[in-house]
Amino acid sequence: MHSGFRTPDVTRRSRSVGTKTLSPARAQPWKPGSVDVTNHHLRVIIAVADAGGIGRAALRLGTSHAALSAQLRRIEQALGGDLFVRSNTGCVPTPFGDAVLTDARQQAHAEPGETMRVRIGGYAGIMLGELGRRIAGEAWASGVHLRDNPDSRVNIRMVADGDLDLALVYDWPPVALPRPAKVRERVVFADEPVFVMMSQRHPLAQSSVVSFPELADYPWVDEPVGTTTWPVYLQHVCHHAGVSLHMRQSAVNLSEARQLVMRTLAVAPVLATTEALPGLAIRALEGHPLRQRLRLIYRPDGPIATHVATVIRHLGQAYADHQECSDAFRTWWHTEGCYSMPVQ
Repeated sequence: MHSGFRTPDVTRRSRSVGTKTLSPARAQPWKPGSVDVTNHHLRVIIAVADAGGIGRAALRLGTSHAALSAQLRRIEQALGGDLFVRSNTGCVPTPFGDAVLTDARQQAHAEPGETMRVRIGGYAGIMLGELGRRIAGEAWASGVHLRDNPDSRVNIRMVADGDLDLALVYDWPPVALPRPAKVRERVVFADEPVFVMMSQRHPLAQSSVVSFPELADYPWVDEPVGTTTWPVYLQHVCHHAGVSLHMRQSAVNLSEARQLVMRTLAVAPVLATTEALPGLAIRALEGHPLRQRLRLIYRPDGPIATHVATVIRHLGQAYADHQECSDAFRTWWHTEGCYSMPVQ
């Protein structure tokens, strides 16, 4: 479904590596609190490890490559050993560095009063921005950086690589997406329905619910082929339902899809949270034959891991506060959606 039609109308802001190799680690195993290394220093170590290089870590931390490199050397001197092997391809933890990282992650996450800039990515329509706004109000968040990408595969990989702290992604079982070993997930909604959008003058808009076979009588507007795995899922459902949709035009975003359905008799799939703007009708499909799974992706060793329950709570509240977007959403939320949120 549509990658493009689930794109919010608001454009999100999205925001080299040293070559010298240090000598082998020479210190005794590090113990938390054994030297004067602050929680900030621990987060520097974690950032370099997650980024795989000083240059990328410097961008995330908002500092220069030279400044971060010098700071990392001071930290290594304080700890008494080399934490990373530098090369022209990045930084890899030494055995000593691995030991420090294990304890550093635990200590950094447990330390109260620390704030962080949370990097959230994914594809969830207006809910991505809503989640960012709510997390920005948390005491532990110094800021929020949002990055939209319609391809859930890319978003999951970015979390695994440490380029995102958190991602909201959709997939469409049985066309499931792979989950790298480095990440964990919480399923927010296992069966969120996909609605359809059309002009209020459309014949199908005269009913509050549309049957799936009726869609075959009108042009279908969807994302360009190859954008996501949605078309594979849609074809699977259509095959089993004996329905043949006729896609004659594609749209790369929600604005384009709106223009097409307003000017023609076309119908387009949209997120359940899509707002019914003047002149447009959002309708549920009878029996909800098109469904998608909303997943929260994070790293268990990342800074967001201890706040997952809070993130889930914010998402649930965002959905509950969004009931005025359409009658179709309000009906689904009260009959099914509000009962299917995960236990925090």
